[in-house]
Amino acid sequence: MFDESERRHPIQEAEKIKVENIRGKIIFVGAEDDVLWDTCKYIRRMTKRLEALPHVCKAETLIYEHGTHFVFPESMLKTMIPVGSGLLVRLMFKAGREYPKACRQTRIDIDEKLSRSILDW
Repeated sequence: MFDESERRHPIQEAEKIKVENIRGKIIFVGAEDDVLWDTCKYIRRMTKRLEALPHVCKAETLIYEHGTHFVFPESMLKTMIPVGSGLLVRLMFKAGREYPKACRQTRIDIDEKLSRSILDW
């Protein structure tokens, strides 16, 4: 749906997120197998924008092959859905069924990296 909307109406400058105006740390997180929208395409677009424009923010990019649309930190997913969160991911997303260990490892990695980033901040 998002790809088709962009095809029909190419994004204009006024519609783009002005990530270069963010003063702080940006952590982009996405998975290539996100079927709800092309998260990694948008992450790459914003990263490219930061490379092309002056900015004071610090950006970190976490892109994973597997993780589904639920690229939440593992501890956050467990807090939101204390029982059966792994099962829910497998039921909701094809990649969750095909790559459950990789998806879980992605969530664990995100948890560790975001926790470290917050502590460093």
